[in-house]
Parts: sequence; C-alpha cells; structure tokens
Amino acid sequence: MGIYLWRDGAAPRAETTAPTPAPSATPLERRAAPAARTPRVAGLPPDFESAGDGTRPALALVIDDMGYDEEAIRRLGALDGPLALAVIPSAPHAREAAALATRKRWDLLVHLPMAGGEGAPGEAEAIGAADDDATIARRVASAIEAVPGASGLNNHEGSRATADARVVHAVLEVVGARGLFFLDSRTTPATVAESEARRLGIPTVARDVFLDDAATEASAPGGAAGALAAAWRDALAKAAKKGSCVLVAHPRRETLDFLEAHLAGAPVRRVRVSQLAD
Repeated sequence: MGIYLWRDGAAPRAETTAPTPAPSATPLERRAAPAARTPRVAGLPPDFESAGDGTRPALALVIDDMGYDEEAIRRLGALDGPLALAVIPSAPHAREAAALATRKRWDLLVHLPMAGGEGAPGEAEAIGAADDDATIARRVASAIEAVPGASGLNNHEGSRATADARVVHAVLEVVGARGLFFLDSRTTPATVAESEARRLGIPTVARDVFLDDAATEASAPGGAAGALAAAWRDALAKAAKKGSCVLVAHPRRETLDFLEAHLAGAPVRRVRVSQLAD
C-alpha cells in the first residue's frame, strides 16, 4: 500500500498586510525576455491534442505523490495519455515513476516538498521559512537532479511555504535558471507562487480542481465515490467555462478506479499541463 500525503488543511484567511515596496531587481528579473524553451522530447504521440485548437475544452490531468506505489505506476501506465506525473524525489519508486512518464512521453514534474500547515507531516528536505536562500537553492537543485528529465515542478503540500514570498522567490530563481515551468498546486488561498512566477517571467499555471480530497471525501454524503463524481463534474464545468482545467489527482485505489471508468469518455481534449503554462 502506498503512503499518501494530502494537501494541507490550513483554513482560508484574508491577507491583511499592507502592500510593500517592490524589491530591487534580481539577476533573474534583469535578464532579457525568457528564451523559448526547447521541448525535452521531439514530436508528440498521435493521441496528444493541441491546447488551442478551439474545438472542445482542454483538460490537463496531473497525478501527484508519485513514487510510493508500484501498482499505481502499473495501472497509470495502462491509461490513455497524456498525463503528468509529479514525482516526490525521495520516494522509493521515484525512478520507476519517472521512467513511465519518459517512456509514454508524458509531462514529468518534480513534486517539490514544501512546508505545510502546523503539524502536517513533512517529506525529507521540505522547504520552509526557516531555510535561507542558499539552502533553498540547494534543495531545489537536488530535487530536480533526483527526477531526471522533468520539465516542471509543483509544490507538495506547502501551505506555509507558498504563502511566503521570499521562499517562493528563492525556489523560482532555480526553476527559471533551469528553464522549467511551475505548477502552483494551490494548497492555500494565500499562495503567491503563480503571481511571483508571472512577475519573474517564468511559465506557470495553477491547479483548478482536486479530484480527490481526503477532507471532502470524509464529509461527503456519498463518501469517496460521491466526492469523486462531484469533483469530476466541477472539473468539466470549469473546463467548459474557461476553456481549460488543470485537474490534480492522487494515485489512490479509488481514484484509479474512477479514472479507468471515466477518463476515456470525457467530453474534453486531453492536453499536457505544460501546454497550458504561459
């Protein structure tokens, strides 16, 4: 059985701090407009669709917390693509999960451990406010090197860390220098990750819907099955309304059962999450 770490339970809170003067430009901000990123894999498999063909809403599915469960890796490999696999660098089967994404020519992301809510369980080398910029840079670089071939990163947990502008800036300095994109998992409404990435000119996109959320499932009248169905409807509605939706799920047995039953017939265009990053 895999070990699954869910998004933080930090309660939404309004920001009350007054605006602060913009910091002086960093080397990353002073550079010329970011150069076009070269795709790591030439060409696309025939089942990939353009994010901008204008025919149907686009859905990008990201599977977080990859690298703990070998059976989940096998089952995901049987699904129609494209998917994005977000791999926790320290997970025991991280390399197998990364190899699946590479073999399928799916998006591969580093699922970067970041400090969550008070008392939340943490991963090894989780990045937080107690770390100085040099430590953050070292940990981000180490995480990227542990997931060879990754084209982007997203935060694992991180309700405290992604609300800290200094921490986010230090993380994104490395992301930008490596030519990667950043997916903001939005584990807290106080996150500044997407806005900071845009300010720095780093390709970014944010999560729209969590397909499987432990707290929601626990309180849903229909349990996990009812909560999954409701979140799926929400994702399809968001895709229809805004043209695209980033849907994040986890490699749980119930979630994989649901995806096997519903993914192939979804009335959307399946696209890579990297296609939605801008």
